[in-house]
Amino acid sequence: MKKTLTIVATTMLIAAIPALSACSKDTPAESAAPGAKDAAANITKTGMPIAKEPVQLKGLVSKYELVKDWNEHKGLKSYEAKSNVKITWDTVPQNSFEERRNLLFASNDLPDFVMRANLSPQLITSYAAAGQIIPLDPLIEAGYAPNLSALMKDNDGIRKAITSADGHIYSLPNISEADGRISSSWLNKKWLDTLGLKMPTTMDEFYQVLKAFKEKDPNGNGKADEVPMSGYKEGSGSSGDEFFRSFYGSWGFGGNSGIIAPYMDVDKNGKVRYIAADNTFKDMLTFFNKLWQEDLIDKEIFSQNMNQEVAKIDSERVGYVAKGNNNLWMGKNRSNYVQNPVIKAIDGPVYWTGISPKVRDTGSFVITSKNPNPAATLRWGDYFLSEEGTALARLGIEGVTYTIGSDGFYKLKDEFAHNPKGLTVDEALSEYTIFQGGGIPQRVTQKVDQSAAVLPEMIANKDVIRPNLVPDEKLMIPNFTEKENIELSSYATDIKAFTDEQVIKFITGAKPLSEWDKYVSTLNKMQLDKYLAIYQTAYDRWNQKK
Repeated sequence: MKKTLTIVATTMLIAAIPALSACSKDTPAESAAPGAKDAAANITKTGMPIAKEPVQLKGLVSKYELVKDWNEHKGLKSYEAKSNVKITWDTVPQNSFEERRNLLFASNDLPDFVMRANLSPQLITSYAAAGQIIPLDPLIEAGYAPNLSALMKDNDGIRKAITSADGHIYSLPNISEADGRISSSWLNKKWLDTLGLKMPTTMDEFYQVLKAFKEKDPNGNGKADEVPMSGYKEGSGSSGDEFFRSFYGSWGFGGNSGIIAPYMDVDKNGKVRYIAADNTFKDMLTFFNKLWQEDLIDKEIFSQNMNQEVAKIDSERVGYVAKGNNNLWMGKNRSNYVQNPVIKAIDGPVYWTGISPKVRDTGSFVITSKNPNPAATLRWGDYFLSEEGTALARLGIEGVTYTIGSDGFYKLKDEFAHNPKGLTVDEALSEYTIFQGGGIPQRVTQKVDQSAAVLPEMIANKDVIRPNLVPDEKLMIPNFTEKENIELSSYATDIKAFTDEQVIKFITGAKPLSEWDKYVSTLNKMQLDKYLAIYQTAYDRWNQKK
């Protein structure tokens, strides 16, 4: 739920896109290019091959560095032979892909489709308005996306999440039903046991545990070097406050919607709320300021990197950290840590808000208006939303890189799971899989997920917070109209940046909480009400989709 809006860039791009005479977004997708309707007659709607006669397509893809050349890729070659669809790939290194993609769309020099497109809902809206990407729903309704259709029939929330503000579907999604979409926090169980402390369930108990970690030498080295609560800053776009955000649900935030944007949720009355201007948020800041003043929070939490954090964990100095969906990153002492339950700070329901919607992103695969055979292209992309297709994307080729057990769970062969040459799993699979780096259409379930998040001990840890997870049907991804995107660009970046800065100042005491009212007044002067009104419109629209 930690989504950064790319609205300013989107607005600039809208201005750069020339007036185009491409298909209207209300035109049936099969007529998006000359001959497309006739080409569709060559395409099957279920099973393999996709095409009775070979189909040639041109694809643009953001190439993750570990994945081998998509034109010579063993996994994709096996799919080509099965599907009878041959793709000539324009592979662009991931670090320069966004610039290349934007230039191609600005000049209207388009491929047939884009894979790993990394399109925000705002960019999808812009390209759709320009007629450069086609609506997929006519093709979906015509039967050319059997896997997505089945998923939407079983879970209407998927359809709502991928439907743009104009009522059309423009992209295939990345769907996750596995535990990898649930974030975690980690409390040092070894220290609890050493000090004879029980697992805290209330915020007062948590405070007492942190004080004991600081004062009672749980690592037994005779030094007062313990850091009760720690964390690290992840990249230039991170404010390093994940330790703070992981407690939103403890104060009752997010239970009706999840966190739909930075510092934003929906209250019990269906009203979008800027939680960082709510008085309960002030209570939360007051608590964390107390922890800071008593040296219960690592003073390097806003500046250190992961390696520095792991070094502290390896030297048995850290009591609590909120990071990741598993604890394998934590070094040699990771087994000392377990997931803590949701800690109550209020009377009333509490939640674990660290869960992403099943639809992780909606911009992984789009078909352009230059495409001569959109039916074949959609069938090709839709395959990755099947269990078999997701297995190809994530595990490779059955019998070569993985097997399927009698329980239906997929298992990598030992030479890939434990490569004799010392390669990581991602490296060993690089000729067979395309999941590395994310951003592909897929449906990840526990059966096919091979990430650390679905190790048995990690699933057991997630079971601690599972009863308090925000329900899937309440989680949303806001979609905006082109006009709303432009309006948002006037508010979003400045409001978030100001809030990030002030939250850290309140926690650290650089700004006293006596200035809370002044802070809220400044937010209101930044037109917070108009900012919220746009999200309210988007939420109401999402909530009314049938």
